[in-house]
Amino acid sequence: MTLLNVSAHDYALEEVLEDEFDPFAETLELAVENSRIMVVDDDPRVALLMARLLERDGFRHVVTVDDGERALGIVLDHPPDVVVLDVHLPRLDGFEVLREIVRHDGDVGRVTGVIAVSGDCSPDTCKSMLGAGADDFIVRPFENGDFAQRVRRIAHRTRSLRRALGYNRLLEGRLRDVSNSSN
Repeated sequence: MTLLNVSAHDYALEEVLEDEFDPFAETLELAVENSRIMVVDDDPRVALLMARLLERDGFRHVVTVDDGERALGIVLDHPPDVVVLDVHLPRLDGFEVLREIVRHDGDVGRVTGVIAVSGDCSPDTCKSMLGAGADDFIVRPFENGDFAQRVRRIAHRTRSLRRALGYNRLLEGRLRDVSNSSN
């Protein structure tokens, strides 16, 4: 079980993230418990609660971050499988973080699952986040089991899509090789 509170451990951040968020690690293993989950919430108690719920559900690699700017930096450098993203954050709000994740994923051909979380249950907030590319929207307070199940579903989908994209790139590379060798 791994719980890393990025705010409390800045001194070792790079070493830990290199181990847990290796962007070049390709695996055919789809064990959802090995998914890399990043919880982004400015309330440390809420972030810790969500991380513990996920760990209790069997997730082994859970990281917490306390603001949007730091979260975006980690996502771009060490992409997790799923980001549990609070909508209202300091420095860079959840909407902006989500837009940047979607833009960057499109640029590099990657998939990152994003679950927006908020105590703001207005239909506009939900529609805005889902319309901007979030895969799910969870209103706080939430049922513990429901939260973990929804993260598990998005983690499984993200890992499956990443596997398919990797296989597609492999096939494209082999087709290029065959095409180049026949010329």
